[in-house]
Amino acid sequence: MKLFTLVSALVAAISLSACTQFGVYRLDVQQGNLVTQEQLGKVKPGMSRIEVKNILGTPLLQDAFNGNRWDYAYRDDRNTERRLNPFGRESQQFTVTILFESEKVTRILGEASPVEILTGGGDRRKTPNAIPPNAPPEPKK
Repeated sequence: MKLFTLVSALVAAISLSACTQFGVYRLDVQQGNLVTQEQLGKVKPGMSRIEVKNILGTPLLQDAFNGNRWDYAYRDDRNTERRLNPFGRESQQFTVTILFESEKVTRILGEASPVEILTGGGDRRKTPNAIPPNAPPEPKK
């Protein structure tokens, strides 16, 4: 009985170690809002929230405790070598934070992507030029 247990444990260990040679296939994953440097260059201090949303889109994260902060986070994890191993993967991460005060942009923090990574698409969809419910009126220009 001890010999059977020992042989079973040895076979299981060898079988599991064989899996490390091939790896597990992992899909290429793109998550979040990709903000390029070109788009971020259009956002200027003093812009309203709607203008920022028209340029960058809806933020991925809106802080529940601080309504004056929008975070645009993006992560791209892809298999660059097209092999089934975990070592040929490349990850990119970009985070942009927009801070508002009195409904206007005051600071822009973070790093945007130097180029458009996503394929296809076209121009970003625009949000309607409407004031959201319960928002203070926009000052006249």
